[in-house]
Amino acid sequence: MNPPSNILSVCTNLPSRRDPLLGLFVHRRLEKMAELANVRALCPQPWFPFIRPRFADQPLTGSQLPVDFEDMFYLPGVAKRIDGRWLQRCVEKWLDGMDDSVSSNAVIDAHFGYPEGVGCYLAAKQRGLPCFITMRGLEIDRFRIPSVKPQLVEALSHCAGVIAVSESLRNAAVDAGVPKSNIAVIANGIDGDLFHPGDREAARMELDQPLDGPLIVCVANLKAVKGHEVLLKAFAALPRDLGARLVLIGSASDVSAVQQIDLLIASLGCEDLVFKIGARPPDEVAVWLQAANVFALASHREGCCNAVLEALATGTPVVATSVGSNPQEIRDAIEGYVVSPGDHQAFAVALEKSLEKDWDASQISSRMDGRTWSGVANSVLQFMSSRNG
Repeated sequence: MNPPSNILSVCTNLPSRRDPLLGLFVHRRLEKMAELANVRALCPQPWFPFIRPRFADQPLTGSQLPVDFEDMFYLPGVAKRIDGRWLQRCVEKWLDGMDDSVSSNAVIDAHFGYPEGVGCYLAAKQRGLPCFITMRGLEIDRFRIPSVKPQLVEALSHCAGVIAVSESLRNAAVDAGVPKSNIAVIANGIDGDLFHPGDREAARMELDQPLDGPLIVCVANLKAVKGHEVLLKAFAALPRDLGARLVLIGSASDVSAVQQIDLLIASLGCEDLVFKIGARPPDEVAVWLQAANVFALASHREGCCNAVLEALATGTPVVATSVGSNPQEIRDAIEGYVVSPGDHQAFAVALEKSLEKDWDASQISSRMDGRTWSGVANSVLQFMSSRNG
């Protein structure tokens, strides 16, 4: 099947020169799609006078993916039910600036259900264009908002097709009223050139880390939804004679969440054992994963977590919660352990078992064989072609 002539992708979270680590999992898929089809992306920039000013931004240095940055007016903190309309206006302005031969012969490719999915669906409907929406995890929360859920269900039900990055997301959409026949499950991929097994001792030397003692690594932005409070309580419950250390890798832009994490670390008496090192580029994250004995993530919600896939690709066992695609990716005692979200005691038990077990790194990493971004891009384009007649 031939891919659509023009794919116009929209996402409010794409990496740029100002924020090169934002939305890399979306960018990777689009880059690989752009090797097979004509892809152009829009990254709407929410702004509001004085409170959220405009910031000039440019595409990621070295990227071959064409990305446009356009202002999107919105009302911060209030009237979230109309965010989809604000995004629709932004997309329509973007389309108006294109040559008609492109904008009239394209499919719209929205990433995240709200506001992107709703806004893109409305803009596409206005112009008679097919629209595809990728659900990535945030939709779980959006379905719980009475003013947003009907908009999201309508868009997901009547767009040309929906891509869910996990079975659990597809099930959530179906439970909300979206026809199952409109949804394909296409999980995320990994960069196998970066994420692969390595020598733990060499990795620790490269990172200037102690060669002895267990190292637990978590890669997740410091936000409440990522469950750091569960992880920290579980870590604090481990026997101190294990000598374990915990490294938290991720953006600290959510000031309130970071403050809560710092207070919890202090109250647990773990200041000398827990290290927050901020966001790190993928090549450094790969080395941290190779250096780790265990990767841990106690999220309350996920879609298809790339950090989990990348940890598995390095041969590192994973302790994670039973959200998103985690239960499908992690088989108990083979790739790690999956526990119920919010249960720090169960999480502590799983961590201790993981640190005591002798894992087969090659067996763990083989779980990710063939899970490339090129393969994901191919699957997405095939799905679009099949639904685009």
